[in-house]
Amino acid sequence: MLYKVLIVEDEVFMREGLKNLIDWKELGFEIVGEAEDGISAFEFMKKMQVDVLISDIKIPLLSGLDLIERVKKEIKNPPEVIIISGYADFEYAKKAIQHGVVNYILKPIEEEELVDTLLKVKSKLKKRELIKEGENLLALERSFKESIENSNIKIENGIFVGIVYFKEMSNWLNFYLDERIENMLLTIKGGFEQLKKEGLMYEFSEIGDKYYVVAASEENIQEAYQKLKKMIDFATEIVFAFSREITKWAQFFDAIYEAAYSLNFALFYNQMGITFYSSSLPNSKELLYSKEYDKRLILAIEENSQDIQKIVEEMMEDIRKGKYQLEFLMTYLSFVVVSISSYFSRMGLNLEDEIEYFSSLRLEFSNIEDIQKNLLKFCEGILNKFRQWRTSLSNGIICELEKYIKENYNKNLTLKSVAQRFYMNPVYLGQLFKKHYGMYFNTYLQKVRVEEAKKLLMSTNMKIYEISQAVGYNDTDYFIQCFTKICNMTPNQFRKKYRKV
Repeated sequence: MLYKVLIVEDEVFMREGLKNLIDWKELGFEIVGEAEDGISAFEFMKKMQVDVLISDIKIPLLSGLDLIERVKKEIKNPPEVIIISGYADFEYAKKAIQHGVVNYILKPIEEEELVDTLLKVKSKLKKRELIKEGENLLALERSFKESIENSNIKIENGIFVGIVYFKEMSNWLNFYLDERIENMLLTIKGGFEQLKKEGLMYEFSEIGDKYYVVAASEENIQEAYQKLKKMIDFATEIVFAFSREITKWAQFFDAIYEAAYSLNFALFYNQMGITFYSSSLPNSKELLYSKEYDKRLILAIEENSQDIQKIVEEMMEDIRKGKYQLEFLMTYLSFVVVSISSYFSRMGLNLEDEIEYFSSLRLEFSNIEDIQKNLLKFCEGILNKFRQWRTSLSNGIICELEKYIKENYNKNLTLKSVAQRFYMNPVYLGQLFKKHYGMYFNTYLQKVRVEEAKKLLMSTNMKIYEISQAVGYNDTDYFIQCFTKICNMTPNQFRKKYRKV
């Protein structure tokens, strides 16, 4: 869910600049309205509930401070307020603080300050939701008992608590006129009344865009769903999300939780129709780990591959097929992010921003498309940093590599072992050698070893097999073969020709 924002500013270019300054949706907000004076802003808030009001102080008809005061007094559930102004006047700031604004930002607005302020607003809105949720639960329990007592249902015989959700509801509220919305809501209400008359389902509370209901059997739920779809023909996407069966009053809050979880699960997987709560995980939960998506993404990032999107899409398809419980999915997602972050952090990349960004979103994903979009963005962010790191590394690492090879040429060096030593991908290291030296790693290593062998042949009486071992070759025949290929003569021929007297 995105928090709704109203911007009040009389200068058009300032409004446009504010809208484009940051990625609002990424932070969990959406701009639902604009106003150029205080009266228009107030009228807008009378028609639409907004969560955040961002207003200049100096606006026509009704000043920013007067607008705030009026909103606090006359608007139900008033929004959190951010004041902006070009006037660095302490008196304005003091009055704004007295009105309970979250922050007072001076023009020109800095991106970082706006983002920090919105994060504070988000925290306050979440706390407000928790308080409201507690109040709603108590009200739900009262309604639930009344509904049961006024029906023919006996709780001891077993009942199901559920939530009926019309997925298009938020679009209706945003885009249709008041009269049409009122008719829609009356039609929905009439649908529930009909179900009640037929003894199929009892609505006991309505909160926001969710209808809390009670049914006595799974058969009744199935029949109620089909009939409601016909009666509410303008709703194409309806979710019936239900708890497990309960037989005691004391189980009510657990049932509400289960119904809410079932709804979240259905919306996450874009699953319309009827869903019941299940506490079990699919048996295939190890499938995700066995696919090693973290390692595949690491490799794709290292190789600057276009496969990142393909791998993420494949992972999402496995998740869709598995229908994993959300807690497990969040745990697995954390594992993937930590695995990728740890690997690249060991190289020296600073990934604090990427990790913090993903962590702040992790528990707010509303559906699988959100995960796909943000995981892709996370990987692409690391890819960009890795490219920059690799470019700077390429400019300075050649000297380090040369030094390391010349100090360790007599050991069992391989492209893979050197790559691990420098936290590099072997494929990339091979490419780096080819680009810089015009030859592959093994060819370069052979040349270094042969050069060292030439020195020993000219300055010592060591036998050929001893020189072979001294420069890193355990196989003397192979050493002779490499030496002859590079020098066009055998080690003995070289010694006879160039041996120092």
